[in-house]
Amino acid sequence: MMASERAAYAVLSAALALAGVALPQVACARAGDIEVRLLVVAAQESSISAPAAAQVAQVEASLGDSVRAGSALVQFECAEVRARREAALAEVQSARLQHEAKLRLQGLQSAAEIEVALAAAAVDRAQAQAEVVAAQLAQCVVRAPFDGKVARIHVKAGQSVTAGAPIVDVVGGGALKARINAPSRWLAWLRPGQRLEAIIEETGRRYAMRVSRIAGRVDAVSQTIEIETSFDDTGSGLLPGMSGRVLAPGR
Repeated sequence: MMASERAAYAVLSAALALAGVALPQVACARAGDIEVRLLVVAAQESSISAPAAAQVAQVEASLGDSVRAGSALVQFECAEVRARREAALAEVQSARLQHEAKLRLQGLQSAAEIEVALAAAAVDRAQAQAEVVAAQLAQCVVRAPFDGKVARIHVKAGQSVTAGAPIVDVVGGGALKARINAPSRWLAWLRPGQRLEAIIEETGRRYAMRVSRIAGRVDAVSQTIEIETSFDDTGSGLLPGMSGRVLAPGR
């Protein structure tokens, strides 16, 4: 409520009080306070997608499981890829034997230099093909990219997925942070290290925060700027996805 409005309200209240009529009380926000929304996010978060079209053979992790970096999350059915891997290794072995034979013949002056060179190139070509198949075989197992917890599982055993389809969401186990779209006018006083206060709706508690990062561009449409903050209290029961309000002093 502005000063002029408060004065008018006081005059009206006094006049009506003489007539025995009382106005209802009006709750006023604390002068200068500004409220904006925030979202609690993990310092690390990844939505892992399928590298190729395949059928899910087994889901190794469950919702809420703690996982280590590199641990298996989902395995795909890859019998065909394994068979091609064996065939590629056999091709490598065959090419090496032929190259060795050409080298022996060259020593007996029974093979030309070009024949030896072609045999060596065949070995390199077979090894390259084997490495391609090995890379495809490695994609048969989806692994955790970092230490954390399984936030969501999108697939089940026996399900067919397309390339790029979401498989598992993993959130890091480190300190949480808040992402805020603050009014651009806050830039007049906002600096890294600035203290802010958050009210998280899911817990009903207040949390102290500090500004850690400020975006390098203001959104021209909404006239907001994205900032990130870190919480002073890291063991307070906060979870990624919680939301609330930021209470910052006006300037």
